[in-house]
Amino acid sequence: MNLTYVVIFWLLAPLPAAQRASQPAVGGDDVADLRPLVDPRGDDWLSETQGEYARQQLGRLNRMLVDRRGLDPAGAGELFEPSCAIDDLRPGGGQELSIGAMRLRRVPGDLAGSDAPRDAGRPTAPRDPVAAFRSLMTPHRGGEAMQMELKIVRVEPAAEGSFATEVVYHAFSRTVERRVQQNARWRIRWTSGETPDRPRIAAIEIGPFEEIAAPAAPFADCTRAVIRDDATWSPQLAHGCDYWWGRIDSLGEINFMGHNGIAVGDVNGDGLDDVYVAMGTGLPNKLLVQQPDGSVRDVAAAAGVDWLDDTKGVLLIDVDNDGDEDLVLAMGPSIVFCLNDGTGRFVTAGAMRSQNPAAFYSLAAADYDGDGDLDIYGCRYVEVQYGVSVPTPFQDASNGPPNMLLRNDWPRGFADVTDEVGLGQNNRRFSTAAGWADYDGDGDPDLYVSNDFGRNNLYRNNGGKFVDVAAQAGVEDQAAGMGVSWSDFDLDGDLDLYVSNMYSGAGNRIAYQPRFMAGEDAGTRDGVQRHTQGNSLLVNQGDGTFRERGDEAGVRMGRWAWGARFVDFDNDGYEDIVCPNGFLTNAYEDDL
Repeated sequence: MNLTYVVIFWLLAPLPAAQRASQPAVGGDDVADLRPLVDPRGDDWLSETQGEYARQQLGRLNRMLVDRRGLDPAGAGELFEPSCAIDDLRPGGGQELSIGAMRLRRVPGDLAGSDAPRDAGRPTAPRDPVAAFRSLMTPHRGGEAMQMELKIVRVEPAAEGSFATEVVYHAFSRTVERRVQQNARWRIRWTSGETPDRPRIAAIEIGPFEEIAAPAAPFADCTRAVIRDDATWSPQLAHGCDYWWGRIDSLGEINFMGHNGIAVGDVNGDGLDDVYVAMGTGLPNKLLVQQPDGSVRDVAAAAGVDWLDDTKGVLLIDVDNDGDEDLVLAMGPSIVFCLNDGTGRFVTAGAMRSQNPAAFYSLAAADYDGDGDLDIYGCRYVEVQYGVSVPTPFQDASNGPPNMLLRNDWPRGFADVTDEVGLGQNNRRFSTAAGWADYDGDGDPDLYVSNDFGRNNLYRNNGGKFVDVAAQAGVEDQAAGMGVSWSDFDLDGDLDLYVSNMYSGAGNRIAYQPRFMAGEDAGTRDGVQRHTQGNSLLVNQGDGTFRERGDEAGVRMGRWAWGARFVDFDNDGYEDIVCPNGFLTNAYEDDL
């Protein structure tokens, strides 16, 4: 079986001031009262205090390695015990793979528990940290624009005056000739007896290690080569969310948090793909029509689709079965239908407005009933259109707005058949995305729905009627669901599933400590812990069930992931994964 491996960097920066001011205080408390709680040293969680001091020391180590491509012998004494025992941080051997021009070397490894005996063959005698890190940094020496992350994802108590942390290590650098990335997990044992605020490293054990080298970047930024027209580029696309946040009327539903979608299709029948881009409130949506030379022009105004309303999910599909691609838009609690006249000009043919004021966030289309036309499923996220909706309970919320299935009865329009076909079951979640696929091979499309704050749905289609079988199939994936992608990535003839969630280093660090939710039942605690783990690769077993292989495939840690997709980038016949992640960028250079 061929598995996919993905690692992407991002660091979350503070929200813009305008956005921070608009957020309601939790429980009515003033922000000033909550700010002191950010510092873990302000309470009696010793493990969090230890973790914070270790984080500061790792920050010093990080800066030293990036600046020097190795350790400063004089400064190493402040970070390492004289008797420090360090594994080979760049071990030899392992499995070597070639993927096109990319070379990958993978060395498996397991991290023992903090009090477990060391594996045979690992060094127990003191080893010079300077030499150990010199070896690790060898492929980065001479590289430019080095990025490194040492992220604590576990804190484990040990004997008095000591503790252990599990650390995720990522490093990237480039030269003119090549690019190098290293990924690893370490268990670092610390001593803190004499200087608790400056613990020192007593040992480093290495777990799985990867090193990837490629002669050049796999992609080149050609944005301005494609969007050459200044009127198309500026001012809308030239500026980010933080710029527009303070320039849009607050009476509208201000939404510049990346929840606005895109759709790809050939709107004018010239055989070239065009792109419809949904923008935030007050900014006209864009229809980027591809030219023969590969550039694009924005023709949204001429095409009649330069909507100013906050638009989230969009589709380019043939609504009326006349052979051209029409436009479907999610605008607040309405779904709007714009018919294509065949030349790329659109006429608004109608809209379906829900009685519930909750906004639609994403749309997915399929012919669920086999009558020859495309039906539409709309996902909704919060119960109210303006303001907030608190998920209750956090790890398994079922107080969200209902999603809707619209049956295509064109030219009569669309009919809400959600309850009629069985999709009202488990239908009060905080839904973000949905994907249609015939996972059981019976000839009709089934529906998977990813939900934030809880369990996902797998609605099996039984001849136009649906039953939620997520629990039986093993795909509830109780987490912060943000995206769905189906593919037969292992080429065994059935469709597998990749679900985008949110990986939380802080959540992993805190939720697995013995004190965390000590008074709660195991199921509740397990549900909260599952929220921290990240993305899921659910492999179809061919019998109606799935097996989770995210860790084994190396695709668990997609960070704060959004809508990851299977796609064969290198045309080798195997589906790769692209995983967008992060949040509002702002001005910090290390925010991605």
